[in-house]
Amino acid sequence: MSRVILERVQAMLKIKVNSLKPGVTLGKDIFTYDSKLLLPRGTMVTREHLDNLRSRNIDDVFIMDAETRVKSGKRFEDVYSDSLGVVRSFMLEAKLGKPLDFEDITDLLLEQVFDAGDLFRQMRLMKEKDDYLFTHSVNVALLCILMGRWLKCDPEAIKELGEAGLLHDIGKVFIDDDILNKPAKLSDSEYEEIKKHTLMGYNLLTQYDWISSNVANAALMHHERADGSGYPMGTRGYSKNLCVSVVAVADVYDAVTSTRVYSSKRSPYTAAEILWQESFGKLNPSISKVFYDKITSFYVGNEVLLSNDEIGVVIYVDPSQPTRPIVMVGDTFYNLATDRSISILEVID
Repeated sequence: MSRVILERVQAMLKIKVNSLKPGVTLGKDIFTYDSKLLLPRGTMVTREHLDNLRSRNIDDVFIMDAETRVKSGKRFEDVYSDSLGVVRSFMLEAKLGKPLDFEDITDLLLEQVFDAGDLFRQMRLMKEKDDYLFTHSVNVALLCILMGRWLKCDPEAIKELGEAGLLHDIGKVFIDDDILNKPAKLSDSEYEEIKKHTLMGYNLLTQYDWISSNVANAALMHHERADGSGYPMGTRGYSKNLCVSVVAVADVYDAVTSTRVYSSKRSPYTAAEILWQESFGKLNPSISKVFYDKITSFYVGNEVLLSNDEIGVVIYVDPSQPTRPIVMVGDTFYNLATDRSISILEVID
């Protein structure tokens, strides 16, 4: 049994200015709409500060949220490494035809998803840790748990979403490694082989009565698209299965932001734009829009590499164009919403 401890966690909490009381500490710098520093991170908020924020129509700020949490006593990187080991083990055993049997690591992953901003940072640090199939499975599980919480699902539904993310690609263990790891564009016949992983995964998971039909269907249908362009069946219309819709969004986001044998990783902003575009006729918009709206706000304060080779800090996100923030480089401010010649290539920290 894991050792349970009480741990003091300093996390950031996004909160409405009208809900704030004097005495809290700012977690991120606050800038005016013309990109001037108004209040720095670490400021203890006074009543005068609150009045000033309201007069400037600043609705939300990040504050430091000091709270007591019950945790397993394990660091994120330790839980992540343990999860990778379990995923690698049960996938390789499945490939050898052994019965699917693995420890329940979903509970450990559930404990890690409490501070979304830190979760994305930690996942970036773990990206190059192992074989893509294994890291992708753990990442998609974490993202599914996070989305379940954003969608206000009940605890059992959130756990099921985590299991669906963990198992959605298990059918790939039955695909030839030369095809799975080919560092070039697949031929038509090779692509047809890759597509079979959905049905293979479904056939494997339905053999076990302790795996829910929702989880098995997520393995089968996470590449289906509403316009019929997906696979394996080319089903039209948005799936009514929550696991299918959530896994599809998480799968796209992690795939775009990961380095794979045939493509380089792209920035979270690029991934968010792809999700936005695919909300129209491909991915379930009620799921992808929630993810799109949330994801970009977590990168305020992060260093980013711009396409002009400069490094700056994201200081403001326009809710109407969240993938095109204002970035400060020294004394220069780039408004990417108006300057379309520059884009964000990578989030550094």
